[in-house]
Amino acid sequence: MWFRRDLRLADNPALLEAAASGEVLPLFVLDPRLWGPAGPSRRCHLADSLRALDAALRQRQSGLSILEGDPVEQVVRAAQEVGAERVHVAADYGPYGSERDAAVEQALDDAGIALVRTGLPYAVAPGR
Repeated sequence: MWFRRDLRLADNPALLEAAASGEVLPLFVLDPRLWGPAGPSRRCHLADSLRALDAALRQRQSGLSILEGDPVEQVVRAAQEVGAERVHVAADYGPYGSERDAAVEQALDDAGIALVRTGLPYAVAPGR
């Protein structure tokens, strides 16, 4: 499960779908294209949110894996290291998120791994 904007366990359709498939590696990638230009307040909020997510996962005998770098490389590497057949995410409709997800999906496909989009971090999908 590759967490991005949806840093929660409750009411997370992508996480529920991932868990229904078997063991889950909870993953977050610190993307330099997003982290670099972020100001101190945004970085602090993200760090607090990641700590809270990790604490919630640890209560369930798990934990959050945090990698830093290009999501295309990091997500594929993490999936390959654990022998994943699928990487689950919530759909992202933003310009950068859509571009990033397409690149990750292609790299995963090249490695024989599926990207599964379930749910979204919005109340209503853009364009609906």
